[in-house]
Amino acid sequence: MGLRIGVDEAGRGSLIGELFVVAFAMFDGDEMFLIDLGVRDSKKLSPSKRAELYKVLRTWPFEVRSITPRDIDLYNINELELNAVFDVLKALALRLGKEFNVARIVVDKFGNVKPRLYEMLAHLDFRGSLIVEEDADDSYVEVSAASIIAKHLRDRRLQVLKAVYGVEGSGYPGDPRTLRWLEETLKSGSKPPIVRYSWATLEKFGLRVRKTKLAFKTLDEYLK
Repeated sequence: MGLRIGVDEAGRGSLIGELFVVAFAMFDGDEMFLIDLGVRDSKKLSPSKRAELYKVLRTWPFEVRSITPRDIDLYNINELELNAVFDVLKALALRLGKEFNVARIVVDKFGNVKPRLYEMLAHLDFRGSLIVEEDADDSYVEVSAASIIAKHLRDRRLQVLKAVYGVEGSGYPGDPRTLRWLEETLKSGSKPPIVRYSWATLEKFGLRVRKTKLAFKTLDEYLK
């Protein structure tokens, strides 16, 4: 049976909190079980269903990395996500050994990263197939599983931020409850580190920061 790895993220467009990147590994024979279990694009599932599925999915090999609001404010988000994707795949390669080398890897597309990612993976002795496709979380069960784990972990993190900082709503800039909380928080003189201050939403508060650096790395730096 062939090894299949799916990669997806949660929280990329959020105004509040971290971006989570997950790589999930399964074999061809796991597909029907996961589909019957209800694994599909996390956006089509309720938080309670994602939590329920996470309890099962965590028994498969997976790796996760998070990207902080501070880094998102400083660096190019595609470059940060590419770095995180490579990190989770490199970690899985260490866990899975030779099976990783000939796996099929499917990544939910962000930017034009496929050529660079394939070059990076080649240095891990990867000889399998790499697919980078839009809406992969809706077409490949391994990416759906990764999306569920990433979204569930972000759900849990948001609950912590609500408890600590009083965040309201989903954390996304289109949510009126989140914007109301942000406005009230900023008017109080507080500037919590969980906010992405480079987002255009901050323009109207006069607090938007401009990115001063780009996180472009050489291949050697990625492979350290």
